[in-house]
Amino acid sequence: MNLPSTRMGQAINSAWRGDTRAYILLTFAFICMALNVVTGRAVHDDIPPLGLSFWRWVFASAIFLPFTFHRIREQWEMILANWKILLTISLVMIPLGNTLVYVGLHSTTALNGGLIPVARPAIIMVLSYFLFRGSVTRYQWMGISVAAAGVVIVLTRGDPAVLTTLDFNRGDLWLIASSVGIACYQTSIGRAPKELYPTVLLQVTMIIGMIMMAPLYAWETMTYRPVDFNWVTVGAVLYVATFPSIVAIYCINVGIQQIGPARMGIFNYLQPLLVAGIAVPLLGEQLYWYHPIALALVAGGIVISARRRGKPEP
Repeated sequence: MNLPSTRMGQAINSAWRGDTRAYILLTFAFICMALNVVTGRAVHDDIPPLGLSFWRWVFASAIFLPFTFHRIREQWEMILANWKILLTISLVMIPLGNTLVYVGLHSTTALNGGLIPVARPAIIMVLSYFLFRGSVTRYQWMGISVAAAGVVIVLTRGDPAVLTTLDFNRGDLWLIASSVGIACYQTSIGRAPKELYPTVLLQVTMIIGMIMMAPLYAWETMTYRPVDFNWVTVGAVLYVATFPSIVAIYCINVGIQQIGPARMGIFNYLQPLLVAGIAVPLLGEQLYWYHPIALALVAGGIVISARRRGKPEP
């Protein structure tokens, strides 16, 4: 009597343990990332960028610490022995990476905030070549050039005259800088000791980054304006501290374990589409003709760079 339902349950359970689970978790992760961009833009008049970043990592560290404290105690000597690389990873991830996203969103649109980071894989290849003398193939240089053309279209807003006047949007330049910072994080994180638990690495990075942000936050408070704690600002901080900082990273890590980093990479192209789908109706932002063209160029450049001898790499 219960045989069909049992088989259906087994099929659902098998699918959930396989690719289906990874696709659902990765989609949810990039929804969280897209909402991080939209939130940063939506509250740019309510909370200053350094304050948003500082309190994000304060709450994220506090929320995550109960789950990692015993591991940190176990690996404390290893943490102290590798303090230089951990400082570097924390610096490029938080003050020079994620924080600059919020700085940029104070003077540019969420649409650009979702689109520009898509070029990050090309930036990573360039950094690997110049910093670590990694090999870059002809197809990769070609892909980097095409992706860079897409970013230039965003920076110039589709107007070549901007290149002659250098009248770039300041927020877009901050977003480029943040992408370089996060790309440095992604290229340097492999230099952390393999024996260090990923959860410990994330927790230590958040704590060090929070400490680094403290003097910057104090400077912003004294020279610009303090954080006005209200329902809007507290809600924004709690969201960015929980979902993009912890939940999304966990989902991405599980997704990579299930389907591998190469197949996971395609989900990066969801972010600008999700940001556009949220920001246009919610924030009233306008989608211009150059946005889809830039996205196509950046995505095409990444696809070209993944080829070798005319065939895609596995």
